[in-house]
Amino acid sequence: WVGKYGDHGYEMINVTYSGDLLTAYKVTGDNNVPRGEITFQADLSPLSKTRSGETKKDLKPIVLTESAAKKWGTTQLPRYAGSGQVAEDGFTNKQWMDGQLIMIGESYFSFAWLPISHQIFFGRPSPELALKMLREAGTTEVKGIGTPPPAIEDDDVSAMRAFVSRCLDETAAHIEDEIIEGKSDAFSCIW
Repeated sequence: WVGKYGDHGYEMINVTYSGDLLTAYKVTGDNNVPRGEITFQADLSPLSKTRSGETKKDLKPIVLTESAAKKWGTTQLPRYAGSGQVAEDGFTNKQWMDGQLIMIGESYFSFAWLPISHQIFFGRPSPELALKMLREAGTTEVKGIGTPPPAIEDDDVSAMRAFVSRCLDETAAHIEDEIIEGKSDAFSCIW
């Protein structure tokens, strides 16, 4: 997913799920919140908890005008309570603040950092844009993320293919382990 982070420009995130918790990690980052760090989380359960431990009921959906409903193909936009991370340059003075995840059809969503009135809209990038952003971000190792990407010179397709193949093998092994362990949802951890 790609969204415009204000003056930092467009950044790519990876969305994962664990139970009812949606977590968005930065694939490309900036001076404030670098790549590999969590940019926001949202609780998708009917009763969600804030970081302070308060229980909140579902947020009421946003009701669209008739013209907006025609454009987006729906009359309401579901919302979920969440927390967004912010920081100063160098990932210092990092903090979490209340936010909301807003689902906009099947192809878009947004996250709003409520105390600072900042909202970012996300959409799926084209394969070309995704590759361009990943190349520009470099291949520095990201802490806590499985297999580090290989150092690839220019467009070494065979090295890229080998790396993707290793990633798919790791994912398949993880799914097989969960099935063997008897977990009911083998795809609860997408990485």
